[in-house]
Amino acid sequence: MSSMKGTVLLYALLAGSLWLVAADPDCENLRERRDEMSRCCEVEKIIPLTDAGDCAPAADDASEPHEKSMCMLECKLTSLGVMNGDEIVQEKAFEYADRVQDDWKDTAKRVVSTCVETAKAVKNKMAEQGRPMKCSPVGGFFAMCLMKETFFQCPPDKWQNTSFCNKVKNGECYPKRD
Repeated sequence: MSSMKGTVLLYALLAGSLWLVAADPDCENLRERRDEMSRCCEVEKIIPLTDAGDCAPAADDASEPHEKSMCMLECKLTSLGVMNGDEIVQEKAFEYADRVQDDWKDTAKRVVSTCVETAKAVKNKMAEQGRPMKCSPVGGFFAMCLMKETFFQCPPDKWQNTSFCNKVKNGECYPKRD
């Protein structure tokens, strides 16, 4: 097969696979399914954002949905003492992990440790790029890391073995990034 035909075939396969992911009903409206997603792993939340202050005003000034969620998470984590500026307050994050009950506590501490390191890497990468943002994305990356690591570390007896939860856990509902 010529390289031109091979390239066309590759692009056709990629486009088709993206269409299939987008067309999968389990992967539609993920923003509206956050509550359902949070119930995929039935363990105590490491950092319960429901305890945070009212952060709706923090997102009001943001212009796009992604920025709104970053501002909201920054505000919530700051109100809980887990974030200060664009830094994760490690001591406070570990204090929350230490509140978790039973067998989940040791795993929660490992999850926090992993996610603190992820947040540091994001902060360093942001500093290299030097792009100014209304709100720091560090809190958003930290919160996303907590969710993903909770999914990966979830005890089998606490995992909701549904099509939706399994697809989210396996990354099938998110486009792959290089």
